[in-house]
Amino acid sequence: MEARTRHLELLGWHFGLVGLGFFCSTADGKISTNHTLTLKSLNLKNLLRTVSKNGEDFVKLLDISQRLGLRIFRLGSNFIPFASHESFSASWFVELKPILRELAQEIKCRGIRITMHPGQFVVLNSPREEVVVNSLKELKYHFWLLDELGVDENGVVVVHTGGTYGNKELSKATFVERVRENPWLLERLALENDERHFTVGDVLEISAVGLPVVFDYYHHKLNPSEFSVPELMKTWGNRIPEFHISSEPESPKHFGEHGNWLKVEDFVGMVGMFQGHRIDVIVEAKQKEIAIERLFNELGEYFGTRPKMGGLSDERKRENSHPPQF
Repeated sequence: MEARTRHLELLGWHFGLVGLGFFCSTADGKISTNHTLTLKSLNLKNLLRTVSKNGEDFVKLLDISQRLGLRIFRLGSNFIPFASHESFSASWFVELKPILRELAQEIKCRGIRITMHPGQFVVLNSPREEVVVNSLKELKYHFWLLDELGVDENGVVVVHTGGTYGNKELSKATFVERVRENPWLLERLALENDERHFTVGDVLEISAVGLPVVFDYYHHKLNPSEFSVPELMKTWGNRIPEFHISSEPESPKHFGEHGNWLKVEDFVGMVGMFQGHRIDVIVEAKQKEIAIERLFNELGEYFGTRPKMGGLSDERKRENSHPPQF
């Protein structure tokens, strides 16, 4: 206990600099920002109904986050189903604006940071042109949605580097080239280390093109490298860093699988790495908001007192948003 007390004296106050959050839905999936429809049933009426439902649940999830004292939430990428698909009419973006304007006010009054993380099919360094084209379309949709929701520059869109395709250095160079060919990506794109191919050191090298680095603690444990914390923090400029954390399950079914819960020692370890820095952390445990509640309780038992969590600075509204041009 004496050692833990000293640990609290060293780390405890740093918890005040950490904002936590979860992603997309409640643990049971009943409240979700990823309600969808089939491509066959895609029409304006069904789209408005689905996005309205996602919006209603989004507000509920913001309320849950607020009740727990959380400061960041990851919005589901399927919030507007098939938004980057060729069957999606450009006029529908205009029809959706009233819904998004209302949600923008809900976000603003709660002060919770909103970010997004597209699926693995977004691969900017792919050697296949059609994959790159579709990836850019998907990212344009994500950027547009965050703009319409009034989310400031802290609302990043997180991606992985992609594959190595037999030549890791060339793959890194290709990613950089794609960003330079599409400088609009620098407005919101952020790059995360992964569990197999690209370490924190790798993504820091790529980030020199002008991208912030999202540190994933679990991925770093599985795919480690040396890196400079000050160098990583510098990639964020005036924005608040978004990091990710999870723990391995007791009996993993596959490499890199996320566990149901977040281990206290992992959380304390990550906070210790970045002590003194203001950070937001998405908890990627499968039990989502329940895992965060459990973490709070276990931190109280671990330290004998519940650490105070951090908050988000004032938001700056983004103006003059336009439909994405596909």
